[in-house]
Amino acid sequence: MDKYRLLAHKDEILNMVKKAPVVEIGDIWQTLPFKRDVYKIKKLEIFSDDLIFMTTMPFEFEDDFPVYIRLNFKNLIFKLSPNEYKTFKNQMSCTLPKEAKAIEDRNLLRTKLPKQSHLNITLRTLSVDTALDIKVTLEDVSETGMGIKASSLNEDYFKRNNVFKIIMVCGRKHMEETTLTVKHISEKDHKSFIGVGLSGNVPFSDRLFEILREEMRKVKFANI
Repeated sequence: MDKYRLLAHKDEILNMVKKAPVVEIGDIWQTLPFKRDVYKIKKLEIFSDDLIFMTTMPFEFEDDFPVYIRLNFKNLIFKLSPNEYKTFKNQMSCTLPKEAKAIEDRNLLRTKLPKQSHLNITLRTLSVDTALDIKVTLEDVSETGMGIKASSLNEDYFKRNNVFKIIMVCGRKHMEETTLTVKHISEKDHKSFIGVGLSGNVPFSDRLFEILREEMRKVKFANI
């Protein structure tokens, strides 16, 4: 079971809100004695200390009850009292909450790779509608997951295709047993790129890490 930790600093909460994915952003809900209304967030806008959420359906909230917001980054959750939010049709605005909770950092160490290493992988989608392989930059890796960087022009591609196999690592033919699933897509600081989080169903092979170490040695970087 996931463990949560309390966030009581606005800067930390804001930093996590900014890392919410651009698809499957999260949910807003209100629990009443007789029902529970849940709304999918389709867009999130951040203005300094103010947040604006847009959902797929117009809100039908009771004014005397709080609402809850969950974002799909570390399952960030916070509560808003009736006087802390405003709604209009399918739009809700609020100030940054004073408190929130989020899942504690993963136990599996994720190694951030040096930008100068230019490590890359080639992915092949398992979608029957697409036969296109795509080469992406590897940014970090753990035992069962990785973060990649891709051109923002490929954002729709990763929205349409969310299950992949690794077929090449740094230009070398290499098939991994694990099947990778897209967990989130986020904007990078440089708008020309997006970040994509991939999670595997089984741990990566030792051979994959051997290839990465060999490639990093070529550019005189320390072992990962």
